[in-house]
Amino acid sequence: MNTMKRRLSLILALLMMLSAASCSESTENSAADTSTANTASAEVTVNTETPVEDDGKTHYADEIAAVDYDGWTLHIANDGLSAEYFSGFTMEELTGDAFNDAIYDRNVRVSEKFNVTIEENNGGSVNLIKNSVTAGTGDVGFGYVLFYSCMGLISQNYAKAVSDMPVFDFSKPYWDRGSQETLTIGGKLFYGHCDISFDHYESMALLFYNGDLLADNSIAETPYELYTSGKWTLDAMYDMMTKVARDENGDGIMDAAHDTFGWSGREFEYLPSLYSSNLRIVQYDAAADTYKMNIVDDGVMAVGDMLNKIINDKSLSLPGRNDETRNLFKEGGVLFYSRLMGDFRNLRDKEDDYGIICYPALEENTDGMVYVQNPFTVMIPSDCSDDERLATLIEALAADTYDNVLDIYIEKAVIGKGARDIESANLLRDFIQKRAYDMSYAFDVFEAIKAYNNAIPGANYASASSRSEKAFNKNVEKALKALGLGE
Repeated sequence: MNTMKRRLSLILALLMMLSAASCSESTENSAADTSTANTASAEVTVNTETPVEDDGKTHYADEIAAVDYDGWTLHIANDGLSAEYFSGFTMEELTGDAFNDAIYDRNVRVSEKFNVTIEENNGGSVNLIKNSVTAGTGDVGFGYVLFYSCMGLISQNYAKAVSDMPVFDFSKPYWDRGSQETLTIGGKLFYGHCDISFDHYESMALLFYNGDLLADNSIAETPYELYTSGKWTLDAMYDMMTKVARDENGDGIMDAAHDTFGWSGREFEYLPSLYSSNLRIVQYDAAADTYKMNIVDDGVMAVGDMLNKIINDKSLSLPGRNDETRNLFKEGGVLFYSRLMGDFRNLRDKEDDYGIICYPALEENTDGMVYVQNPFTVMIPSDCSDDERLATLIEALAADTYDNVLDIYIEKAVIGKGARDIESANLLRDFIQKRAYDMSYAFDVFEAIKAYNNAIPGANYASASSRSEKAFNKNVEKALKALGLGE
């Protein structure tokens, strides 16, 4: 794949212009470790120095000069709004709800500053983008597309890389640095994760935990305390679970109606603790200049073995994404509830003391990342008629969100009505600085995930890898060629 190597060299200068010094230890470790980087020559680190004025607020939006766009309408194509998670861009009116009104006011400020109208079409982003590009009508300014649907748009030339756009300043903190670290492919960044909407926040795979069950079982250190001391590990979580889980009625059968569990909810394809441990099942191989399946790595297998003990032991856990597992947590019947962060909306009526925590790492003192499961992302249509105008408006919306909406979202929407714990707000601010995205979803190639999931129950990693490796390699090569990076 010499073509890819040549491209990597040519665009290194561009990436260096987009990059600045890392602002945290986790960024430095992730960027410097070539075993987890996507490309050897495409390190992307960011400067998150925050311009703070005397009022204690950031003012990134003020740095973007006003432009008169003569009443142009920014059409946003979306896949539709969920009742459970927020993935929208507009609010119809002021309601008195702090988060609703903050989004409404943001759009008013941007609309007036640039003389534009912002409209949102929830009729399906993929088809709206395809139809617009095919017809050459320019009907879509940008789309908000579910992660695994993006490669089809990119490979068929319906969408362009966000790193090819002018104006975008990826060093700013409203551009997700974790996506830059984990999703840069051949030196290009195709996926636009920025503070313009909130699905890449709400799609973080987290654990909600019951503080009352910790106290009732004399568990001295909370997950928060273990996390901040570098001791939040899979072993520590397992130990907590075994102290809490019990057959309450002694009938020898664990069921949600009568018994207490250590863990319930979604397993997220066993991925979150890999990222917490700075491990990957798909990683870039610099020597071969391609991406390899990595499920036979010692650490990857060790994480799988621990997750098998945690999730698949029916005396400890109740997997599932249905209401049963959520209700079990709400009724105080489980210590850890595994769900996307956006599930806080369904927990607002829970009375017990509870908080949020990331998935634990394999080893202590691991400055890992927080996995984001299949979020929406900004996609730029390939027929964009004015890149500078579109990029300026996206940049302005993201900057204004960071300045004026993000704290309200965390403190009033998520924490104020959900996880009733100031520690959780502190953790959430930390987690959003080190989010990670999976390459299987980026490529829309899932052989590695399927092989890992099949291998875990029986610990047969080598055979599962052998059965899937050929198809994985073929599909990855196909994806890279579609991006112009293959041989």
